[in-house]
Formats: sequence, C-alpha cells, structure tokens
Amino acid sequence: MPQQTRTHRVAPTLAAVTALATAVLGLTLSTRAAGEPAPGGLTDGWAGAGMPEGPAGRMLLAAPGGYPVTGIDVSHYQPDIDWKKVADKGAKFAYAKVTEGTHYVDDQYRKNLSGAKRNGVYFGAYHFARPDRSGGRTQADYFLDRAQYTNDGRTLPPMLDIEWPYKWDGKYVADHPCWGRSKSELVKWIRDFTERVRERTGSATMIYTNPNWWNPCTGRSTSFGRHYLFVSSYTDKVMGLPAGWDHWTLWQYANHGKLPGDQNVFNGSLSDLAALASNPLGPMPKLVVGDWDGDGTMTAGLVTPAGEHWRWRLTNQRGTAPVATGGTDPLLTPDLDFEYGDVEKAPIVGDWDGNRTWTPGTVDSEGKRHDYYLANGFRPGPADVHVGFGDVEDVPLVGDWDGNGTFTPGTADADGKRHDWKFTNSLTDPKTEVKVTVGDAGKTPVVGDWDGNGTYTPGTVDNDGERHDYYLVNSLTATTAEIHLGFGGVYTVPLVGDWDGDRKSTPGVVDASGTTMRWLQLNSLVGGDLPDLAFRYGETGILPDPQPSPSPSASTSPSPAPVGDPAVPMSPRPMSPPPSAKPGLNRLPIVPKV
Repeated sequence: MPQQTRTHRVAPTLAAVTALATAVLGLTLSTRAAGEPAPGGLTDGWAGAGMPEGPAGRMLLAAPGGYPVTGIDVSHYQPDIDWKKVADKGAKFAYAKVTEGTHYVDDQYRKNLSGAKRNGVYFGAYHFARPDRSGGRTQADYFLDRAQYTNDGRTLPPMLDIEWPYKWDGKYVADHPCWGRSKSELVKWIRDFTERVRERTGSATMIYTNPNWWNPCTGRSTSFGRHYLFVSSYTDKVMGLPAGWDHWTLWQYANHGKLPGDQNVFNGSLSDLAALASNPLGPMPKLVVGDWDGDGTMTAGLVTPAGEHWRWRLTNQRGTAPVATGGTDPLLTPDLDFEYGDVEKAPIVGDWDGNRTWTPGTVDSEGKRHDYYLANGFRPGPADVHVGFGDVEDVPLVGDWDGNGTFTPGTADADGKRHDWKFTNSLTDPKTEVKVTVGDAGKTPVVGDWDGNGTYTPGTVDNDGERHDYYLVNSLTATTAEIHLGFGGVYTVPLVGDWDGDRKSTPGVVDASGTTMRWLQLNSLVGGDLPDLAFRYGETGILPDPQPSPSPSASTSPSPAPVGDPAVPMSPRPMSPPPSAKPGLNRLPIVPKV
C-alpha cells in the first residue's frame, strides 16, 4: 500500500494561530503538548498519540471536499468544551476518550458525553488500547463499565484506538512499535476486545488505526473488515487502508482546526450517520445469578432496559447434565418478571437483609463514591437501603465479608500491579474494615465463598488464552492465590455461583454465540472442560450469520479453538452479515439497516 504521510502532534508552537482562532470562534482548541502530565500524574494517550515523527505532509485546514458530515474526537487535553458552539459550527458527531488500559479514566469524559448529547451531537466513547498491560476482554470490560453505552439512537459504536506506543518524557511507554507483542498475539487481543464489545452492546467496534501500524503489527490481518474503520491520514486524501477493509467510515484528516481536538469526516450522509448510531441489535441482556427463592441454590437471571428502569426476569429452575450431541438442553422460563432500578445505574444482586433470598440492587458510579440502592423484594419502587462506599474509580463488588449472612459493599482497585480490595461490613455506617492486596490487576476481580465457610473472599479471572483461568484465595489475609483452575472457552461470559447447594461458589459461563444463551456450570473447583449442568435461558437477538463467498478483500474472523468435548460445542459470537456491495475508498459505506 502507498505510504501514509504523517505529521507529529501539533504542540503550542501554533499558539498565535490558536489564540486568533479562539478569539474568532470562542471555542476551546487543542492545547495538548508532548510530555504534558495527565490528571493524577498518570501517562495517557489519545487518538493519534503514537503518530511517529516524520516528513510533514500538507495538513488540511478545512474538511476535504465531498464529505459534508464533519465531527471531532477529544479527550481531557481539550478541557471545558463549549458543546453548543461546537454544534453551531457544524459538528455532527464526536468521539471522546474514556479509558486507557485498566489504569486510566479521562476526567472530562462525563462532561463531554452530557454536553455533546444535550446539543444534538452524535456521540461515541473510545478506549486507548494497551496490549502491553492486560488482555483484550479485560480492557473491554474496564472501558464499557465506564463508557455508559446506551442504545438510544444517538450513540455511536464503541471505539478501539489501536496504534503505536506513544512517548512520555522522551521514552516510549511500551516496546515500539507493536507493544512488545507478536502479530498473532495482537490479532487475538483485538479479537478478544471486539468480541466482548459485541457481547455486551450488540454492536460492532469502530477501530481507529492506520495501515502503517496495522499491516506490520498484525501481519496484514484481514479478520476485522466487518467492523467499522476510523482511519487516520493527515493528507488531502486517504492514502491506502489497513488490510481487511475496502472502505472507511470515519477519517481523521487533521489534528487541529476550527473545532476542538482532532478533525474528522464521515463517509456518508447524515441519514447514514443516524443509521450507524441505531445499532438495531441492541445490547445483550445483563446476566445475573442468585438464590431467588432461598433454597440455597443459585439460578439464572436476565436484566434488560425497559424505558427508564431495569426489567428483571429471574428463573428458579435449574439445568441438567449436558445432553449428548444432537440433543437439546432444557429451555428455562422466568418465574419472576418485574421492574426495578434506574437504567443509568448498574444492576447488582445480593442478600441485603440476611433472609437467604437474593434481591435486586443498583450501583451509581458518578461522583466521588459508589452509591448503592438496594431492594429487599422483587418489586418496583424506591430502594429499601441507600448506602455509599468506595472510590468511584474502583470496581464495585458485594459479598458477605464477615459470614453473618448479609451482603455489604466492597471495591477492587486495579491501578497498580495487584488489586487492592476494600470491604465494609455495614449497610448503615460503611467504613473500610478490611483491606487486602492480592491478585494480578490485569485480571478481572470476582468474589465468592470458595470453601463453604460462609465468608466471601477475592479471586480473579484471566480472560486471555483458550479458557478462563481462576485464581482464588480462601481468606482475607492471603497475598497469593491458593486455588487455580480453568473452565470455559475464553470467548464466553464467566460467572460464579453455588449451582448445587453445597455452599461453595464454583465457575460457570454463558455461551452467547447463537440465538439463545447456553449456560454451562461446574460444581467443583477441580476444573475441567466438561460442565456438570447445562441449559438455555435468554435470547441474544443475533440472527444466524450467513457466510459470504470468499473474496480477496474480505474474510471472516477465525473461530477460536473449541474447549472441551464435541458434545459441548462452543463457538464465538457471530458478527453481523457483511454488506454485499464493496464500495471503493471514496464511495459511501454500507451501514447496516434494521
């Protein structure tokens, strides 16, 4: 492919131009400078941060002709944006950074989200990839937990920024240019991230990259052409695309201009942009497990938006031993169907009053702390308990930390190399009563009663490799894992619960690759490939995926190797069918319709 001419990120040497433009437009322009510290002293990148020094091409000062739908991408480097003026000056869409790795949250994201949407700007969130730090699924969860994605017809697909490592204080933050990873490792990392986005939102991923990074670092992978491409090319036309794509959706053509942040155009009309934001599949249901009837055994639940509230569909039925090949697992039905909780808050479940029955709750992650709104029954209405606990940047958890039968809040901090856990044993006067540091911060935190003594303790789940790996401890003083087991294909959704009433929490997974969700559960901590129980519960909203005819310009993502016996098939969640037409670089993209 032709070489893409690149320019380095513009620093304050443009101060005079910036001052004049600010006076004329009344807008906050990019003031980002190399080596400028991020909030809290953390390093963080942006869309284009890794752009190498090179011969300066002609940077466009206005949007390229033929693309009337313009937009921007921003981060905390453009503070206090006046979104009304942004909209008045013609921006129709925007992306804003929300996270990087599992160590950084952009402190301007919430203001950018509310400001853009309040002024009618289509809005999307992006994550700066750090393949050097942790796995793709782990970072996708960290990103989505903070992005507040909603299928409201105004939210653009979640975006992955995958490019060169950037420099901080004159040094690269990771091995350059490919983050110290092999080509196959990077392809797997991107696949894990995009599959997790699909599982949780129903959406394909907007991938921000360019051919000069993508082709050498992924080995010219063609596995992602069914995702949307956000290409960076600081030239008067797009000079080639990464392998696997034959058209682009968004083009970042300059890193400064009349609007704040980077300057972009959309490859289509305003109605095409609306279709891009429609996400007809919608998010998959959130999965919960709990003891809804107090019989000591945990069963499945689904939580979906219903207007402004969550709709809870919980079943008291249990699975059976997996059927032989060709058979059908039992299809379970809800026993409870009700609404509770604001959809802007995350759903949780637990036993808040010690009566052995698990009931709903929600967690609000705005402000300086987590706020819990807990109900002691299955019904609409106000919360029975409201309690605040834990730094809002940490992962909220609930469990029985002292064995008294009542669940209380906790958090897990992933800023360092290991998780820092903090727990309170009170719902009336919540103070940190237990602290423990254990578990690799690059793995997903979980809690459960692993030894059946009535007390919940920490664990982590590794979402890399071919299966989920669990690292668990049986005390609140341990510093290293005491139990290690593996269960479930890594592309499945991991869960933990007491599936057989023996009081011990064990792994389970949900395979959401077909039209219905298949739940697979293990009743021991020995591990293995074969589940003890299996059933189907909940629809995914995904239609069967017809395979396209092979062509040089498009291919499907290779399936991960199945885990376990052929009698327990597992397969990755399919993507939406690709468009039949193959537009060229300057033709309109095909946007999926309902």
